Amino acid sequence: MPDYIQDPNDSKKQVPGPPTDQHFDRHQLPQTASFVKRPHYVIVNANQQVAFFFESSASFSSKATSEGSGVGLSNGTLTGSQHYVDFGAPAVGTKFDINPCAWSGSNAASVIFVYKGGLDGLGRP
Repeated sequence: MPDYIQDPNDSKKQVPGPPTDQHFDRHQLPQTASFVKRPHYVIVNANQQVAFFFESSASFSSKATSEGSGVGLSNGTLTGSQHYVDFGAPAVGTKFDINPCAWSGSNAASVIFVYKGGLDGLGRP
């Protein structure tokens, strides 16, 4: 909840203060084959083949290290297609209610990860 402030029309009352940044949904265009925070849902932004990684951060890190593409989550990438679940080439604007931690595809801006606002992560109307 936002903090309450004095009502500008009546000094004996309070009204809700302005909403914080957490009250609004936000989105991210994650880099392909890189580990990111799990979104609330995913939107496909281009008509191309996409695949998603659903395993743990430890699994991602160990597989990226074994590929030789980096050590740790901050600089490692996981490029092997065998690690991802293929979703085909969905239509532009398709919404998936999934929570992957990485994705794979040829166009960097083809997938949007959406994070719901609100302290409880449930978003606001």
